This record gives sequence, C-alpha cells and structure tokens, in this order.
Amino acid sequence: MVKITTLDEFENAYQEGLGTPIPGRSWRTVTDEWLWRFSEGAGDYNPRFREVVASPAFLFSIEFGANAAIWGHIPHEDIATRDLTMLYLGSRIEWHRRIWIGDRVRGVETPESIKRVTMPQIGEACVCTGRTEYWNSREELVATMRTDMLRFANPGRGVGSTREPGPRIAPDPLVWERVRRGPEPRYHEDVRVGEPIPELPRGTYTTTELYLFAHAALSPHRSRHVEDGAIDLGAGGRADPEYARSNRAQAASFDYGPQRICWLIQAVTDWMGDHGTLLRLDARLRRPNLVGDTNTVRGSVTRIDGDEIQIELENVNQAGSVTATGLATVRLPARGASLGPSFPEVADHRSGGYP
Repeated sequence: MVKITTLDEFENAYQEGLGTPIPGRSWRTVTDEWLWRFSEGAGDYNPRFREVVASPAFLFSIEFGANAAIWGHIPHEDIATRDLTMLYLGSRIEWHRRIWIGDRVRGVETPESIKRVTMPQIGEACVCTGRTEYWNSREELVATMRTDMLRFANPGRGVGSTREPGPRIAPDPLVWERVRRGPEPRYHEDVRVGEPIPELPRGTYTTTELYLFAHAALSPHRSRHVEDGAIDLGAGGRADPEYARSNRAQAASFDYGPQRICWLIQAVTDWMGDHGTLLRLDARLRRPNLVGDTNTVRGSVTRIDGDEIQIELENVNQAGSVTATGLATVRLPARGASLGPSFPEVADHRSGGYP
C-alpha cells in the first residue's frame, strides 16, 4: 500500500474516479424510531402534516453526502489526516419530494470534480465536489446534494483562532421551548421583503451536542479504522482537542459541517410551517464552530418571486462572527389554494434507471 502524502498525489488519485458512483449503503426503511433518533440528534422536533414526514435535513441521516468529496474512490487507509487534512466548505441541496414513514431510501454518492485553489491561511489546497442522489424505492429522485470539501497539507495546528467564551446557555431547554408555526399556513401574499424570520437560538455548543449529532442524527456505528496515535474516533475524533489540532487543523473540538446546515434548515422550516416547501438551499461554512461557542441562527426575506420566497440565513457566534451562511428558496401556498406538497417536476427523473 502506497501512502498518499502530497496534494499532487491526492489530485491524481482522486481524478481517476470522477464520474463513477461509489458503492453505498443498502436500502433502508424510514421508521418512527429512525426519525425520532434523527430528531434527538439534530434537536429538531418539528412535526409535519397529519402523518409524520422527515425534515428536509433528514438527508444527512440517509447518507452523509460528503464521502465522495472527501475520498472519491481512494481507500481511506491510503491517506492520513496528519499529512492531508480536510475542511467542510458547504453543500448545495435541491429537494424534489418528501420522505414519508415507510419509504425505502438510499443515497448514491459520485465524485464530480476537483480543482486547485490558494487560501490565505493554508496556502495551496484542493476543492473536491461530490454529488449525492437520494432515491426512494418507487424509482423517484428525492433530493440532490452537491458537497464541497477542502483538502490541504496539515499544518499540525489549528488554522482558526480560539475565542473568548460568551454566556453559557444550556442547549437542551432551547430545543423544548422552541415555538414553531406548525399547521397554521403561511401564505406568500403576506410575506414582505426585509421581513426577519424568528431567530433560532442554539445555546452553547457542548460535547454532548457533538456526540448526539454524530451518533443519533448521522450513524450509531463504530469506526472501522483509526489513525496512528488515535484510539477514539467517535464523532470522527472531533471531541478530542489534541486530535482536532494535530489531525484536523482545528483550534479545539469542533462540529460537523452538516450540523450547522441542519440548524439553517430548521430556522426556515419552523418559519414556513407545515404547508411550505423548502426547494433549495446553498449553505457555506465560513469559520469553525468550536465546543464552547454560543450560536444563534437568524435570517430575513430578500426576494419574492410569485410564490417562491428567498431567505438569507446566517449562524452567528458569541463573538459576532458569522460561521455559516445560507440562501434558501421556499414555496408558500396562496390563499384559497389547496394545501400540500408543492414541488416542481423533476427534469432528470430516471424511471427504471435509478441506482
């Protein structure tokens, strides 16, 4: 086995698998228990419709959606993060259908592209993009996600500075106290440009919050491999401050990128109510979110195009730093119209040809 230790080696190996799907998880049935576990991990208990349907963020529980961008077809053991580490840059998601209890679902990841960039703090790097298609067993494309990951030579230290802690706010009570719009329709005729959406306070990010998301929202499974010098890769090693610094170039224990994307999604779905439809989200991560940071998601309406509403979102920490941004597009019902799912036709639906 030849270890990949340079960006040139990584780029060449990653390019070999472009356009080829990665064997993924088998079909799984959406159950009450699975949705409950995801809700516990994400801290989002928003009910939907007369029957329970999954949050749009549930995609991350079906398939993480970043493996194609992290590895491509390169065996995981061929790259050590002590040599080449990674950062999650963001995802562009388009939803086509809802996910209901009883659906059989799976995700299929495909490495799509790689390009060289130069970053102020880390120098040369590769931006890798992977596409994940989420399918149900009715041969319907449920959603498409494109994820961007950054690969770069590991400096052996955190590239983000530590921050002075702010007020310590317990996150769990905030989850239970959250007021959601729920079944009361929000009509697009009543929305105005500049209108803020209710803030989503997430409290102080704790190690418990990290582990809940890792093992409830994502996967309860044990790690198959550990790297030299590591004995605990629960939550991808994120909970170990020394591992975070030496292997992941973070100043302290840190979150999963999709965890903040779930927060952005919750802020929107809480606002739009059960009869709104989240169509698209472009989420970008700007800075690390470290254990001890206190976070709030906020947003406002920036554009109205008929029944489609555009919302700009941001996650802000106790220092006033924006650590994540999002641009969401929501479809809201019209007064007097029937209420229910409202997705556009899927142009690339491949009946009979789904993976």
